[in-house]
Amino acid sequence: MPSIAQATCPRPVSAAALARFISKADVAFAQMDAEAFRAARWEADKSIPCLGQAIQAGQAAAYYRMQALGSFMDQDHARTVGWFKSVFAVAPQYVLPETLAPDGHPMRIDFEVAQGAPRLSGEPVPRPALGVIRVDGKTAAELPQDRPFLWQHTDGDGRVRATTVVQPGMQPPRYATLRGYQAIPRDRRSGPVTRARRNRSHGLSVPLAVLSGCTAIASGVSYAVASSKAQRFWSRATPTSKLASLQNQTNTWVWISVGTGAIAAGTGVAAVVSGTW
Repeated sequence: MPSIAQATCPRPVSAAALARFISKADVAFAQMDAEAFRAARWEADKSIPCLGQAIQAGQAAAYYRMQALGSFMDQDHARTVGWFKSVFAVAPQYVLPETLAPDGHPMRIDFEVAQGAPRLSGEPVPRPALGVIRVDGKTAAELPQDRPFLWQHTDGDGRVRATTVVQPGMQPPRYATLRGYQAIPRDRRSGPVTRARRNRSHGLSVPLAVLSGCTAIASGVSYAVASSKAQRFWSRATPTSKLASLQNQTNTWVWISVGTGAIAAGTGVAAVVSGTW
């Protein structure tokens, strides 16, 4: 049964649609188009209560990164730090590109503050009478208290009952509960099946891993080229006659970077999944 928020939505929003809004925001930020970034961010935020699919961890991390960039644009450094803390909660090894924020850049400072902040224990998740409570795109054992997070309630069939963003100091939506707290489920398989799966988990799909590595490098190079051309575009020494050409080249390289970055992320996950299963 849909939530009150979902009932006001014209139609359910897919996780893929949310990913497209986030990608648009990434491109707009790289192109220094504040208006387009804010429009894409608004679309992403509007889609959250209307989601008809469970969010995965990678999508949560991308959403958190977009919000960190948006908070920085709003000159809200406290929120920027909070959103970067959420990024680290899902992707501890995330690295902020030097081309986006070099040493001494205010956003780099916010990033490093979040990186060095101690992790506080969260509150246990009351056990739902139906379904599962998900935080950061996965089944949750606790609710973070010191950072914003994506909260979802899915039923026994995986259908989404409610999705919202919970800010520090806020409480998630109420739901029917049972005695006790939700725990992260363990693999119930035992014996040879479990051992066989564990043995296979050490391997990766080498072709997919290689493809992921190559496209990740291509994405980094493309973004560096785009950044270089953007700097020339904003330089006062650049002749006016070359501005239009530089802008077109910058936009092209940004799209190449985003495209190869998406391939790298997808094939990287596929490599791990193939190796595990």
